[in-house]
Amino acid sequence: MLELKDSFFWKYFGEDAAVPDNPAAAHADHAEICLTYFASIPESQSGSRYAPEKWSVKQVVGHITDANLIFLYRLVAIARGETQPLPGFDENAYMERASFDSLSWRAVLEGYRGVAQASAALISGMDPAAWGRVGCAAGTRIASRDLVWVLIGHERHHIRMLKERYGIR
Repeated sequence: MLELKDSFFWKYFGEDAAVPDNPAAAHADHAEICLTYFASIPESQSGSRYAPEKWSVKQVVGHITDANLIFLYRLVAIARGETQPLPGFDENAYMERASFDSLSWRAVLEGYRGVAQASAALISGMDPAAWGRVGCAAGTRIASRDLVWVLIGHERHHIRMLKERYGIR
């Protein structure tokens, strides 16, 4: 089993690798920024791709939504004391079976918003003892507290890509 610093999760910690003291507050602040940013993207840009075979903006936000659900499942499982290893997932295989491009931009945003609201409710309701529980997700030893930071870092990564590669400010 990998330790966090040796796993692919570590890239989501970035330069500010300190896990927030208050995961619920950190998530709430971050979620508001994401919702505002995504809502500012016009429908006319939602099908944009930075290269022919790359994901559209709708697909990126759909992927974030899928990943958040997976990260939340892992968080709940570990916080509640799950001892079984939790599987990884192949985001490209998931995207092959997703239909985000056939949805309206509004529907994609509503899906994201719904998961963000559920995330906030779940995260804000965690008891202090839950944050220190450790389990195994995608072959990595990780604490539930760290999974909040992975969720936030994953979203930051994709927003950075939307700004840098897609030119969506």
